[in-house]
Amino acid sequence: MTGKLIKFTVAALVALFILVVGGVGLILLAFDPNQYKSALIHVVQERYHRTLALPGTIDLRLFPPFTLETGPMRLSEPGSDALFAQAADMRLHLDLFALIRRKIVVDRIALDAPRVIIQRDAQGRFNFDDLLPKPSTPQAEDTSDNPAPPLDLLVRSLSVTDGTITLHDAKTGVAGHLAALNLELAGIGASAPGPMRLSARAVFTKPQLDTNFSLKGRLLATPRGPLALQDFMLRSDGSVLGIKKLLTNVSGSLSYTAAQGAPTPDPNTAKLEVQAFELKAQGQGAKGQPLQAEASLPQLSWAGHRIAAGAFEAKALLGAAPGTTRVTISAPATSGAMDKLQWPDVQLAVEQGMTAGAAGVHAELRGNLSLNLRTIEATLDAARLQGTWQAARPGAKPLPLDLQGSMTYALAGSTASVDLAGLAGASHIKLAGNSQKGAITLNASADQLDLDALLGTHATVARPPTATAAKSAAPAAPAQAPAQPIDLSALQALDLDARLQIGRLRFKGMQWSQLQMRVHDDRKAVTVDPFSVQGYGGSLSGTARVNLGTAHYTLRQSARNLQIQPIIQALSGRDFLLGTANGSLALDTQGKTPEAWLRALSGTAQFEVRNGALKGFNLAQSLRDANSLLRLRQDRQAVTSGTQQTDFTSLSVSFQLAQGVASSSDLNLQSPLLRVSGKGRFDLPAQTLDYVLRPTIVGTLAGQGGERAAALKGLTVPVRISGSFAQPQYAVLWSQAAGGAIENAVRNRARQELEKRLGPNPQQQLRDRLQDKLKGLLP
Repeated sequence: MTGKLIKFTVAALVALFILVVGGVGLILLAFDPNQYKSALIHVVQERYHRTLALPGTIDLRLFPPFTLETGPMRLSEPGSDALFAQAADMRLHLDLFALIRRKIVVDRIALDAPRVIIQRDAQGRFNFDDLLPKPSTPQAEDTSDNPAPPLDLLVRSLSVTDGTITLHDAKTGVAGHLAALNLELAGIGASAPGPMRLSARAVFTKPQLDTNFSLKGRLLATPRGPLALQDFMLRSDGSVLGIKKLLTNVSGSLSYTAAQGAPTPDPNTAKLEVQAFELKAQGQGAKGQPLQAEASLPQLSWAGHRIAAGAFEAKALLGAAPGTTRVTISAPATSGAMDKLQWPDVQLAVEQGMTAGAAGVHAELRGNLSLNLRTIEATLDAARLQGTWQAARPGAKPLPLDLQGSMTYALAGSTASVDLAGLAGASHIKLAGNSQKGAITLNASADQLDLDALLGTHATVARPPTATAAKSAAPAAPAQAPAQPIDLSALQALDLDARLQIGRLRFKGMQWSQLQMRVHDDRKAVTVDPFSVQGYGGSLSGTARVNLGTAHYTLRQSARNLQIQPIIQALSGRDFLLGTANGSLALDTQGKTPEAWLRALSGTAQFEVRNGALKGFNLAQSLRDANSLLRLRQDRQAVTSGTQQTDFTSLSVSFQLAQGVASSSDLNLQSPLLRVSGKGRFDLPAQTLDYVLRPTIVGTLAGQGGERAAALKGLTVPVRISGSFAQPQYAVLWSQAAGGAIENAVRNRARQELEKRLGPNPQQQLRDRLQDKLKGLLP
């Protein structure tokens, strides 16, 4: 960016110099230059197809200093009335004796409020190209007897007050302006350097820039010698590329010698030298975090096709303790051809946190850098990335890294690639990818990955309250800070297509295998499709999508033949379901925090579980112990217990979710003894449930209390499960059982008692005994 600003600034000064030359030319029009204004305007129109306006009176003062004042000046674009350059006034202090010797020596040029508009089109053509000198061509020989000697021009100093330069570059997109431009140049053309001062405010929309800057130094500028800026100091204060309150000091010396040779200059004779370059800067990031940076380069020489550079060092500090990020770059001295420049043992070190065992990262990248400055291509061979990374979670263990490979970058097409392989802890990993014009393609694989060790994501353990604690009043929970919104802005700047493969994965105590997934980020949405993993006798597969603009989340997931108990226990810390499950999820939500996701959750869920059990209560046992409750029609309250369970051969259920509440009305549980239907709801944000089971005894399977339960065969008694997810309660609602069903149950119970005492067919036996007793009593 600095190079472009210098180029545009020089271009603007060239445009102003054209005005200067026009003003100097007027001195040759005798002592009353106003009578020649129309001729000068005509020459500019004929030669450059531009309109020159001099509405004021040209004033020529003969007394020392010999001064020419042009008054207001305006120069248009070629073939148009649009403004190219203008000035409120221009004053030229001339050397009168030099004019007699056919030399124009300007002791000082002063421009008041000049304004220049610099533009470049998509083909790279500037709007001042027609004003620049054309390459020298052989001229026709002057056949006159007395050829006139050429007229020399020399400007010794230049002063600009309150200038403005506007820039529009369609090729690069650079757009902005330099305002309040003040410039003082002295000693131009002299054998010794003279003082130079420049100040302005730079305001650009692309790149983002709003800063005041000043440049001081000693300038050496001779017609045929080098252009040198010695002992310069560049200071800036403002906002640059999102960095706020950026204070920057750049110092050093530089010189440039233009290519020599005629008629065509040889570019190999051009030379650039930099001495004692130093940079120091400090500012604030977009979120207010402090930033500091410094860099030094003792010497750089670029002559023709060869470069020699001294040892380079740069350091940067980002953020505040304890999360400060430190970045260090170092490269040894080197020299060579510009298309085969070699830097052995270049080092890049990054350290964030990692103090007193705290979370963070420490990494060092080293390698041999090959650089082609003609095509701007770089290759880092024998690259080695070593370091340690640790997550900011309790129980997380540090992860040592040791990867080797290569990296490349090419300006053409903005392409880059990386190919690394090695160890990350005990895992053998491979990382290969490339980037072209910002689009990243990545392939990563690992034979194993233990997320529990790396992230501290161990299985959730539920701790139900003790009996004493349950009786006492619960203390008020401490106020929790509101959840921080999840920032998706970084993903909106990412164009990614990544594929990941992991042989064995450990997460929250669960063991999975053969994980495969593809992640695609097109700056509008992040899509995971497909995703698959195997474990616990079955598999999981599905897709996920995040709309980055609306923060809308979509999940489609299916499970096949999974042993469900260890998965539920690891994720929720609760052990309430056993069996082999098939299932599917189709969920949608929206929001910026996990709490908002739960409140907005909607969709459907379906599950089928075989040969399992519902843990916490035993429906069959609750119905067996029902004698007194049947007579009194009294409900029975109980707390779920980990020692109780309801076995089943199959269970199927579906849920409809809206605003975080899952409703269900089609529960179907079957066992040899029971048939259970159910209906209710689960409030996910509140972590509560209210569900009513309707069990019916249909069998008398031996060993399950079937003989005792025969009296209840066909009876349906509701069982309500309610309360918090952490400690639900259940109630057998005998009071809501149907009256006829209870009478049938009592009749069946009486029949069973009679069969025990009288044997089979008790009604016929009772009738026969009554008849025997009545014999003889009747006539």
